[in-house]
Amino acid sequence: MENLFVPKYQKIINDLHEMLERGDLKPGDKLPPRDKLVKRYAVTRATLNRAMGELLRDGVLTASKRGGTFVTNAPEIEECAAFIVHIELLMRHLADWDSSLNFYAMFGRLFQLVPEDKRKILNISDVKRSPEILRRYRRILWNNLSREEFEHATEIVGDRSRFLLLNRYYPDCDFVSVNHRQAAFDLADALLAHLPEHTPVGLLDMPFAEESSNRFVWTERRSGFMDACEKYRRFFRLIEFKQHNLPYNCKQLADFDSRRLKNSPALLLSPSAEMAESVFAFLHDQGYTFNRDYFYGDFDNDDSIRHYKVAIPTVLENFRHIAEVASDYIWEKGCRIFVPHHIKNLPRDASKTAQEI
Repeated sequence: MENLFVPKYQKIINDLHEMLERGDLKPGDKLPPRDKLVKRYAVTRATLNRAMGELLRDGVLTASKRGGTFVTNAPEIEECAAFIVHIELLMRHLADWDSSLNFYAMFGRLFQLVPEDKRKILNISDVKRSPEILRRYRRILWNNLSREEFEHATEIVGDRSRFLLLNRYYPDCDFVSVNHRQAAFDLADALLAHLPEHTPVGLLDMPFAEESSNRFVWTERRSGFMDACEKYRRFFRLIEFKQHNLPYNCKQLADFDSRRLKNSPALLLSPSAEMAESVFAFLHDQGYTFNRDYFYGDFDNDDSIRHYKVAIPTVLENFRHIAEVASDYIWEKGCRIFVPHHIKNLPRDASKTAQEI
């Protein structure tokens, strides 16, 4: 096997972790002065400081100006659940938790169901800055995070089973979520079932969107669309959109349209309602008719009649139901539940409700 180079500062970190695992170092123990550690490891002070800095940042060590550096005492775990949210955005939805269809309705419902003394609201910016604060809570409920953020948080906490993800389902973790891949398959399947075999299919994507946490959801949904295309043996083309760039997106759709056979309908599938504005701007500019020249489907577009004057086929996620199921299983480890989704506005009465997985 090829020998991998390990930096000197990382060797110090690894050695201290091994000492903790063996019990040679225990919570509360004081480390030797840094001058002695420099000699012990035969490194420069800068190298030692980098190693100590990493361990302090990760919460393995604590330091005081006069007392020295200590192994961190294991925090007392509070018997309550931490809800990780964008507090600034949450405050905007305080008045409409009961009517909102987005995921803030989920948190609003959770706040109604989980007693105040059993929950703690944490601002996502504070958690990202100091993830070690999560170690204090018996259960951690989180929605809007990427795979990388989740893996980092679980590494810091040291116990993957404390997390209960809402509308996400990363590997080996507890979750209550819509099955995004299955939902996308159901939508595409219902549309493809009544479209001609030669109908070209465009799968919309936005690879550089602002919210990195959306990548998991959009990738799952894109995979579901692909599954349906494979079922019907339909060729599809990925169409890249840019966020907040209507001219670019319309140009991308025009390029897709130029390859479409004359008088042949086309189907566009989107993982998000965010892309509908570009789609309907393009249809309007080209003089195309929705559900004749172009069919389109997306997610969470419940108010399309008001915005676009047409009923867009869309997958609706019941965020309040996610909250209700999560509240039932909030303390139960091994909770891995897919909740139902609903498809609305399918043309030609091809409506259906997805079953619980």
